[in-house]
Amino acid sequence: MMRIIDNQEVGDHIMSPEKIKDKMTNSAKPPKDLGQPTSTTKTKQYTELATAIAAKWNLTTPNAIDLLVHQFEKTNDYDPEHDFFHFHHLYKSGGTSISNFMDKTVGLRKVGKYWEGILPGSYESGDFDHEEALKDINKRLAEGTKREDLPYRASYAHTGLRPVYGPRRTKTAKFFQEQMPNKRLRAITMLREPTDFRASNHAMIMCGLNAEIQKFNQQRARKGLEHVCSPKDGLNVSALVDIKTQNLIDKCQSGAKVNAQQKQQCEDHANGVDIFEHCRSPSHLLAHYQYDKHYRSMFKGLMGRYHRGQEFGGTAYVGMSFGYERAEDSKGYSVENVEEYTLQDLGGLDLTISGAGDGGPPEPDFIWFGITERMKESTVLFYYYFRAKPLEKIPQHRIQDCHPTESVGWTSEHREIVKQKEPADYAVWRAANAILDVRMAKMKMEIQARLDADSYSQGLQSNKMIQDLIAVDLQSPNQTTLAAEMVEQGLQQVQADQVDNSALN
Repeated sequence: MMRIIDNQEVGDHIMSPEKIKDKMTNSAKPPKDLGQPTSTTKTKQYTELATAIAAKWNLTTPNAIDLLVHQFEKTNDYDPEHDFFHFHHLYKSGGTSISNFMDKTVGLRKVGKYWEGILPGSYESGDFDHEEALKDINKRLAEGTKREDLPYRASYAHTGLRPVYGPRRTKTAKFFQEQMPNKRLRAITMLREPTDFRASNHAMIMCGLNAEIQKFNQQRARKGLEHVCSPKDGLNVSALVDIKTQNLIDKCQSGAKVNAQQKQQCEDHANGVDIFEHCRSPSHLLAHYQYDKHYRSMFKGLMGRYHRGQEFGGTAYVGMSFGYERAEDSKGYSVENVEEYTLQDLGGLDLTISGAGDGGPPEPDFIWFGITERMKESTVLFYYYFRAKPLEKIPQHRIQDCHPTESVGWTSEHREIVKQKEPADYAVWRAANAILDVRMAKMKMEIQARLDADSYSQGLQSNKMIQDLIAVDLQSPNQTTLAAEMVEQGLQQVQADQVDNSALN
């Protein structure tokens, strides 16, 4: 397979915390000059782009531009032979599609039910199964495979990896370090626009509204009626909640087996409580105690904390941020501090973050992340960062016929309420989008640099599609999506032409 980005030597197979830190430090160094503008010219170009991107996403932290410039200068040092990355799949963020995407890109070949490059125990919509992983590892070791030659490159699950060090070290971190001591652990993740994130969680996980709407439309279909997905088209979610409530009451009264939660709900209903009140509409949810219980600061599971002043928490087994402290109530909180921390940590720039405290070994860095609303761009960057062959079609799973923001009736007014309630989550999301903009722009510039290299340009300079890519302005979502599509096609074209690796170095 074609090598897109220069690889760097790792050295010893055994990666001590000190070597990991040295390796990460090297990854933050500016890229090699590709024979294009001088470093001064590049810095000016990076600064101009960073300034525009920071303004576009309304970043207010004073060093936003400097950190975005640093993001431009950061090199991708992914090493498939010595790195192992874990995808922490936050619920309802497009992670099932990404897990399947990983299977078909970094998963190597499929042997039986497993993809060779994906550690068994990985589940696209479940927690990581450590026993299943250990069984496969022990099987390979018994067959003569050396531990340093185990083929695994990645894993995925709802289970988080961080912190890898310190008193809150996760079970998964301990397992990976013990079973794959030669690997440098790294992280990838997905995040979603905060209101849409809550709307999707509310409709599927908290209230099961997607299933109720699907059943309702199936009944309409049997009558020869069209599907409806919006209150304005006659969809009455509150009426569906009434049916859901009555079904539960009937189950309790019939003597059928119910769990403890259902039993309590039936008792509450008998005492006059509207047990699914929070499911009736976004307005009901936003005013309900269930919102505060489940939906405050939902991105804490993303990095483990929002800013340096906050205690580093675990990311394992977090479905709806149950029991999290509200970020806005934490000591040292400010929107500016959250933006700064996101640019540093999620952006893979910070080399000091450790669950063991100041001076401790560094936590796995985020080598890649995606944004649900920008799936095309995110997956193209995945191809580019991990030197993977583009797929003909990106896997899509659990795409609802009726989008929850539409079917449950989320409005712009509701979105504004969430923005007021959750400034920390929106600060993370804005900063993440800014990082993604930088990475898209940098990828575009690197492709241009390779086009300008004599040995490379001969075969591709006349390719109109790639020339169109270089001309695309990356200041609007539509244009960045267009650029992503062109890059994907461009990579396919290059691979189809079997361009020699030496032309890219």
